[in-house]
Amino acid sequence: MDINLIVTDLDGTFLNSNHLTIPKENIDAFKRAHDMGIKVAIASGRTKILADYIVEQLPFLDYLITSNGAVTYDLHTGQIVCSTLMSNTQSVEIFNILKDYNLIYEIYYKGDCYMNNKSYAMFDGEHVPPHIHDLLKDFIKPVESLEALIDGQGIEKLNILSLTGEERLEIEEKVSKICDVAFASSFPIIKGVNGNLEMTNINATKGFAIKGLAEALNIGKENIMCFGDGENDCSMLEFADYSFAMANGTDLVKTTAKYMTDTNDNGGVAKAINKYVFGE
Repeated sequence: MDINLIVTDLDGTFLNSNHLTIPKENIDAFKRAHDMGIKVAIASGRTKILADYIVEQLPFLDYLITSNGAVTYDLHTGQIVCSTLMSNTQSVEIFNILKDYNLIYEIYYKGDCYMNNKSYAMFDGEHVPPHIHDLLKDFIKPVESLEALIDGQGIEKLNILSLTGEERLEIEEKVSKICDVAFASSFPIIKGVNGNLEMTNINATKGFAIKGLAEALNIGKENIMCFGDGENDCSMLEFADYSFAMANGTDLVKTTAKYMTDTNDNGGVAKAINKYVFGE
């Protein structure tokens, strides 16, 4: 297997289930691959501020793809390689739809995370899964008006943090009637727990971002290895020839990926790299 680029999702994939810790074996496998000349990257649904503490643990990391593919950073130069934002018009139209719902939602804008005051007041461990609440609570910036904040500019992503399957279908239908956006989810609706709904520019997917990065690096999809566990990973798992679903991933991910590996808590990323890249 001739791999030139390795890309992994974070939550549920590269990180342990606490969404904070990188298993040492994953760090070691990524570092070893990098030292061999393989480009290594993270592709996350998070915006930059929510991924920075992970990047700090991987000083050798080459690229960071954020907000489901909306913004790609070259971590060695600090420059944005490319960005694909939702337009201001799209964003405001969706804000207007969400005013009719009692839901918690946030936007990713210029690498930061914002909520309006109503959502921020509702944001607690009861309405949002505790691990999501604990992860985000130190980073969210409440504002009076999201429309005033973005002031005519585009956003990276809009994320509804907790909604039922019925609400998701209803909102997707309403949004689709007025604008074209990409819908995805980082954590699914399971066992009675509400899931999330993410919206980005129609072209802002992890697969689209990795395709663009691969073209810039002159790397073919037959030389790319990807890892993921959730719906928002499927576009890149479909694109790369060597795509791996985590054992803890959703059924959709497992049918989309070409290969399977162990769970995130058992260092599944490292196990696949060690086997297929290093032949161990």
